[in-house]
Amino acid sequence: MSEQDDSRPIDVRIMEIYDELTASERRLAAVVMESQNNLASFTAGELAAKASISNATAARFFKRLGYASYNEARVMARQSEDWGSPLYELTGTGGKRLSAGDFGLHIAQDLQNLTRTAEMLGENEIERAVAMLAGAKRIWILGFRNSMALATYARALLVNLKPDVRLIPAAGMSMGEELAGMGPEDLFLVFGFRRRPAQLRDIMAAVQKAGTPILLIADMTAARTAQLATLTLRCHNRGHALFDSYVAPMSLINYLCSTTSQVLGEAAVDRLAEIEELHSALDQLGAPLVTRKLPKA
Repeated sequence: MSEQDDSRPIDVRIMEIYDELTASERRLAAVVMESQNNLASFTAGELAAKASISNATAARFFKRLGYASYNEARVMARQSEDWGSPLYELTGTGGKRLSAGDFGLHIAQDLQNLTRTAEMLGENEIERAVAMLAGAKRIWILGFRNSMALATYARALLVNLKPDVRLIPAAGMSMGEELAGMGPEDLFLVFGFRRRPAQLRDIMAAVQKAGTPILLIADMTAARTAQLATLTLRCHNRGHALFDSYVAPMSLINYLCSTTSQVLGEAAVDRLAEIEELHSALDQLGAPLVTRKLPKA
């Protein structure tokens, strides 16, 4: 692909070469990814100052990403609202004003998020995440603000597969009480979609210090939190209008948990069968979802 034809968004370019970046370039990458929604409003010097690097380093960084200059990156960032967007293809404007007829455009944006997430996540990353989930003795799950809904959904699925899955913090409990006792055999599954409270980094640093692997599922702007994670899976979550979309992370959670069940095999089948028997015994007023034991295969 020539530079002239290269219309990849800047977040995708960064992630493709992230492992090759120097420490100073990674600082700039973090600044860029956290500012990507309004990148066009910054000068190269302002970004360099925020990352505590020289203007020359910043210039080399954008050339490594495939841009002729930072100015080209700014122009493409300004146009990214329209670039490759189903909204633009359908309306020619990419506008954000909603009407009763915009539901199809809302769905089109979700489809774009799903497609771009699938294109970005590698098979090796998915396999590593599944191995972490399947191999953990205990799983702690955390999410603040909108991420709490994702954390709750992940716990609802994983508790069907493994006996010790905890959504933290429990009502009335402090994070110190919840984190005590974590170890290398456990897993900390954290959802870090924007806006992330500063406390999240402190919590992740404490978990990292305990030697517990951290699986972070986040949006494209996560930078400093990603540096503390053992593995980070990123999802595109741009919304058609006012709110971000969480269709891609919800789909990813579903896939990770479904694949984890296959890895666990008989252990997952036995636990599901036990749960269904308990549903039948305890829910006398409602019909059970499954009236027979699951096949052991």
